[in-house]
Amino acid sequence: MTILPLRRAVQAGVVALFLAIPWLNKGGITVLSGTLYSMAIGPLWITDPAIGLQAILTTRAMDLTLLASMTLPILLALVCGRVFCGWLCPQNTISEFADLVAQRLGVRRMFQPQVTPQVRHGVLVAVLLITALAALPLVSLLSAPGILTVQMAKGVYEHRLGPELLLIAAILLIELLVVRRAWCNFICPVGTILGLLRTRHTLRVVFSLDNGRYCSHCQACARACQLGLDPVTGPHAPQCHNCGDCLDACKIVKEKKPLAFRC
Repeated sequence: MTILPLRRAVQAGVVALFLAIPWLNKGGITVLSGTLYSMAIGPLWITDPAIGLQAILTTRAMDLTLLASMTLPILLALVCGRVFCGWLCPQNTISEFADLVAQRLGVRRMFQPQVTPQVRHGVLVAVLLITALAALPLVSLLSAPGILTVQMAKGVYEHRLGPELLLIAAILLIELLVVRRAWCNFICPVGTILGLLRTRHTLRVVFSLDNGRYCSHCQACARACQLGLDPVTGPHAPQCHNCGDCLDACKIVKEKKPLAFRC
């Protein structure tokens, strides 16, 4: 089974959903409302854990309703890893297509830094410290999926777009010209927090040669990874967002492939 068509369908569905929500709300249908900061499905509220943590740090208070609304995304991350990033996040969808265009055009980035979690963890610590000390909603200002879905609603309700989209434009320019997939690999606080929510049983891509599995060492899996990871040397949690592109790229081996999703 090829994973990519299913993932593309999910990505397109998410974009279509958040384009439709403001139109539905405008027409009086409110069973779905909100953005990727926080949304409601009927009586059920779902809040991005990064935004929930921001609220706790800025108000210095714990709210049970807020904590409950963070439960579903936290459970999803604990069970399935960073699938929100790889399958649902509209910023990742945009960055993926921009990266594909760059590959077709033969664009070479200025820098190719090693992909390690230390940088993103340092950025997250700095963001949370500023948030706590200055009571500044910095996570909201840096949440690309939140910004994109808010701007979709703004376009419907106000027939205009906000300056927050300058961040999205800056991300694309940096990723196209300076560092490939810089935002997802090194900066995004939403993805970093989701990456921390894992156990030894969290879904991940595993390379194994047991039970007669075979690897030709063609490196097709490493070339397929937009985040610059080599699955053969993994696992790469918390960097990997379980998109499955490396599994699809393993085409030489027809049976007993060395890469697989495992818990």
